[in-house]
Amino acid sequence: MAGTAYEGTYIHKHKGYYYLFASIGRCCEGLNSTYTTVVGRSKHLFGPYVDKAGRPMMDNHHEVVISKNDAFVGPGHNSEIVTDRKGADWIFYHAVSVANPEGRVLMLDRVNWEKD
Repeated sequence: MAGTAYEGTYIHKHKGYYYLFASIGRCCEGLNSTYTTVVGRSKHLFGPYVDKAGRPMMDNHHEVVISKNDAFVGPGHNSEIVTDRKGADWIFYHAVSVANPEGRVLMLDRVNWEKD
């Protein structure tokens, strides 16, 4: 478990760190959805996972990875990160389209890893 705010978690190993991606907020409420995708990382699979400042996810500290914008709200419940043939990583998740808020749509974004 990682804190009290997380669901839809997924762990991905990248360059010596384990990254715990998770969703916070309210899902599936159309344009009122507050879902957001967040992350923390650890040198060890079983943690502790922390934010950039070293604060633990167990205390609900994290970094925001994907949040709402003018076109989509409620981005969250990410799934497996996949790597393409050129080595780029991609993350799947769902969101609600502001233009067509009936239901959720599958989203795919490139993961841009920051250097340590």
